[in-house]
Amino acid sequence: MKTKTIVVFLLILCKLNLYSQSGQIIYEAEMRMGNLNDIREAKISKKTKSLLLLTFKNQEKVKYNLEFNKKESIFKKVEKLKIDKNIFNIAENKIKGIFYTNKKSKKILHQKESFDQLFLITVPQFNWKLSQESKKIGEYICYKATTTKDIESRRGKSTIKITAWYTTKIPFNYGPKDYNGLPGLILELQEGELLIKSSLISLFPKKECKIKQPIKGKKVTLKEFDSIVKKIVLSSKR
Repeated sequence: MKTKTIVVFLLILCKLNLYSQSGQIIYEAEMRMGNLNDIREAKISKKTKSLLLLTFKNQEKVKYNLEFNKKESIFKKVEKLKIDKNIFNIAENKIKGIFYTNKKSKKILHQKESFDQLFLITVPQFNWKLSQESKKIGEYICYKATTTKDIESRRGKSTIKITAWYTTKIPFNYGPKDYNGLPGLILELQEGELLIKSSLISLFPKKECKIKQPIKGKKVTLKEFDSIVKKIVLSSKR
């Protein structure tokens, strides 16, 4: 009797996942900085070293919310009461603004403020390499997919590796930030040293989340935005 009850429950769960109209996921983001001994042994001043160690030791996980329906999704930070700890959060600095995805138009937008100006950046689709490698995240079997991303910073241009774990049991091809286009929902993502993991999944079989597309900001492509950043950085060095 117990076995039959479990089977019925699993069938109901699969049906809910298959016929869900929309859903919501809470992700937690944190930096995986590796061995702190590298900082302790670095040839920098004691003051800088102490500040870096304090920053990395006191990093908190930052929560983000992904809302989605069959047509579109939106990803943004979960706002909370600010408690002044004077600690710079690296993960929060890595994920700024609002990310919007529209499946029908294949549009990906990133709205964020940089250099005291609001931008609305059009982001290109990623080309994923799928793998049969799998692991379990919560109650879901997830499969591995990888890609790369070119980033522009004060140090110049660099390429970082992206690893995503998605589940086909939730048939929505969205994910955190501007990552999407896989055969299922992304539950975990590693972007360089930044780790984003799902902590709460809510599926709604009878209602559809209303998604509002961001429209404010200077409209630019990602290439144009990177060029703007490069010019500002170079002018600040003069």
